[in-house]
Amino acid sequence: MNKFLIILTTINGFLFFLIGLLWIISPYDAASIFGITILPIGLGLSSLIGDIGSYFLCIGVMMILAAYTLNSIWFYAPALLLGSTAVLRFISWSMHDANFATQFIIVEILIVTLLLVTARRIQK
Repeated sequence: MNKFLIILTTINGFLFFLIGLLWIISPYDAASIFGITILPIGLGLSSLIGDIGSYFLCIGVMMILAAYTLNSIWFYAPALLLGSTAVLRFISWSMHDANFATQFIIVEILIVTLLLVTARRIQK
């Protein structure tokens, strides 16, 4: 069971890393994945690529490191980032009239669960 969880973590890590690379290579394609149809120009574009690209690259690297080292500490940072992303999506819906991003929230909660369960199981 632990091996399966580690493989799932690794696959997700590579997917996140690839999304981060996509923000560097083709920000318009990356943005469309998340429903961002109009990208800002100038400093706004730099911020979007830098912030979101680094978010995905770092989460991917941390998940891959978690799976490679089997050090449970590496599972918690991406879980915290993804968990707070899900919470902030809810806040954006409830306070700022954004669409409720059900599909993204479900994926984020599932990956947080995967990371926390895996961290717990490898500690034993």
